[in-house]
Amino acid sequence: MLATRHSAFLFSVSTIVIFYGYIYLFFENEKLRALGAAIIPLVGGTVCCVWLLKAYRVISSKERNFWLLISIGVMFYVLAYVTWLLSQIIYRNIEYPTVASLLWILAYIMFLIALGYKIKIAINTYTVNSRYLFNIIIFMIIAITISFHYLIIPILVESDTLLSINFGTLAYPVTNLGILFTTIFLYYLTQNKREKNFISIIILAFLIQIFADSIYVYLMLTNSYILGAWLDPIWLVSILTIGVTSFYARAYARNSNTEKQNKQQDNNVGVIFPYMCVVLLLVLVLQSYDWDLNLLSIGLIVTFFMIIGRQLYVLKRNQNLVKQYRYLAYHDPLTGLKNRTKFREDLKQIMDIAKQTENAVAIILLDLDRFKTINDTLGHYVGDTILQVASIRLRDSAGENNSIYRLGGDEFVLLLSNSTESSCVLTANKILKAFEEPFQVANRDITVSPSIGISMYPENGEDSITLLKNADAAMYLAKENGKNNYKFFNKKLNEDINRKMLIENELRKAIPQNQLRLVYQPKVELKSRKTYGMEALLRWDHPSLGTISPTEFIPLAEETGQIVKIGEWVLKNACNQMKIWHEKGYDSLCVSVNVSAVQMQHSDFIQMVKEIVNEINIDPKYVELEITESIMQNTKETVEILHEIKAIGIKTSIDDFGTGYSSLHLLKVLPIDTLKIDKSFIEDTSDVRNLSMVKTIIDIGKNLDMRVVAEGIEHEKQIQSLLKHHCDYGQGYYYAQPLPAQDIEKLLISGELMMKA
Repeated sequence: MLATRHSAFLFSVSTIVIFYGYIYLFFENEKLRALGAAIIPLVGGTVCCVWLLKAYRVISSKERNFWLLISIGVMFYVLAYVTWLLSQIIYRNIEYPTVASLLWILAYIMFLIALGYKIKIAINTYTVNSRYLFNIIIFMIIAITISFHYLIIPILVESDTLLSINFGTLAYPVTNLGILFTTIFLYYLTQNKREKNFISIIILAFLIQIFADSIYVYLMLTNSYILGAWLDPIWLVSILTIGVTSFYARAYARNSNTEKQNKQQDNNVGVIFPYMCVVLLLVLVLQSYDWDLNLLSIGLIVTFFMIIGRQLYVLKRNQNLVKQYRYLAYHDPLTGLKNRTKFREDLKQIMDIAKQTENAVAIILLDLDRFKTINDTLGHYVGDTILQVASIRLRDSAGENNSIYRLGGDEFVLLLSNSTESSCVLTANKILKAFEEPFQVANRDITVSPSIGISMYPENGEDSITLLKNADAAMYLAKENGKNNYKFFNKKLNEDINRKMLIENELRKAIPQNQLRLVYQPKVELKSRKTYGMEALLRWDHPSLGTISPTEFIPLAEETGQIVKIGEWVLKNACNQMKIWHEKGYDSLCVSVNVSAVQMQHSDFIQMVKEIVNEINIDPKYVELEITESIMQNTKETVEILHEIKAIGIKTSIDDFGTGYSSLHLLKVLPIDTLKIDKSFIEDTSDVRNLSMVKTIIDIGKNLDMRVVAEGIEHEKQIQSLLKHHCDYGQGYYYAQPLPAQDIEKLLISGELMMKA
């Protein structure tokens, strides 16, 4: 029966049109008019009840009980009209019988219970907004005030005694106030957009009912109500609207499992709503006011003071929010210390005062040593706990007059006003002592030390950026000098920083401006004195800075990542030179190139090596890559890379063996072809311990089937000692200094360097 929303809407409209048409046709005939006023709502209510019961059967969630309660309410509505119709047929009485009035009141009560049930579900689903509750209270005060002033009090006044009050007439405005409250509350509670659409229709239905009831009570009070006239169809409009809403509810129930909850955003209507209500009440007060205190003016006073109280509450809450936001803006949430923003502001203020008083200001910057390793290995919980405990230790050791800030990560800074160098030393020593005790976190004892850098205003800088930068430079100097100590920023450190920055910037231009060059040092078979290979060494000739040592610019290139491009340039040029030598008849000559750990860890390293070998078209067996022991820190990755290099056909060697991270286990698993003994072991051939180390390294290399090369040979005695211990290869100034390629060729041509066949 009328299974679609469209057909239900057409039925509802047609019924109301027929109802008004019937009233128009039989308006003069009171009995026929009353008969139609009972039959048409009876039919419409019955159809509406069927719609609601179908919604109850279709909907499977808790919502179905809401529609059952609404259905029961409509049943009472239908029964009331059945009672009235029977009264007309049997008793020929067109007035509403008492039983019918009671059934209508029961219908209203069921509607109220249904709405209350719906509110209970909504409260469990959505968060109640305090502003909405305030708006509802304001609205209900005004609604109650108007209802009592215009409806309820007139009913009480017209009753001769309390016992003779027309309880049926009085019940309508009372129950309607309850329905009005629950509908408005329900509207504000509902935050899902689609559900709010059909809730709005339900609210509209009950508002229509409240409107009709209010007019009915007013007409009854003025003795102007006409039975079965234009007012009666409005009640039917309310009932049919509720019925049509059930179709929307069914559609929502089908889609609710796949639809996400969309919360309504606050809007201007919600803000101005209570003020609009007060203005309405003010208009009614002015219209009805006779210089006596009445219910309307009391309601106006109550709402006025409520709005004033609400505004005071909002102002207070906003003040608290501003305080919270200001705290969050200037404090670190993890440690509770002041943050970088606050540090800059405070430092500027203190420096402004120091300018006037000619006092010194110091900043002590500290960084926790090994913190990243701890954070990565033990987890962020342990790291965060260490930061919190570290902040407490800093507070205890810094003193009350010094401000402490967390700049981010594991960096902290202390701001010392009216400071001297001696007071800075005292504070730094207190901090170092405070960190001597291990941190106890997650049943572990973890030792964390700080590295401290100190800069002072005005001698080390006259603005916060410069002071912080200089303190940072001093801190890194402390790290380079063994960590767990402090360093002051000084003139030499400033010169070193400026030179470092200059070199970093100029290094970017080195390749494009052809400032780099390669020199070659021969590698010799000790017994035959014949050359079997060359080690390519990088040199940088700057037009204004002169020749810059590799020990100065290579670490900086690694730090900035420029070593990747530089390393590619070195390998390509060294391979090109080797091909030239091969074409000139020195076809047994091999070349070795130093490779940084940073290069090898780059994702394109292996591909880059392959492309150079293929591009130059050389035999990879004549290429050797020299790596330092530092790359052995990451064993798994190193083994994989070295195996890929070996698969290309390129040889590898460990440079400066014995000075870094070597272990016998790693030597066994790494596919290494050559060990190079660091020159520090052969400098003093009279030192028995040195010779013992040399012999051990040689034995290890030979037992692992590796070539052993001694570096730094400078005199004959070293050669004899090495031969005695069965070392077969070496290189050093004794044979030749690192020379340009053309000078190496001259030595080869002259015979001063003999080639191994």
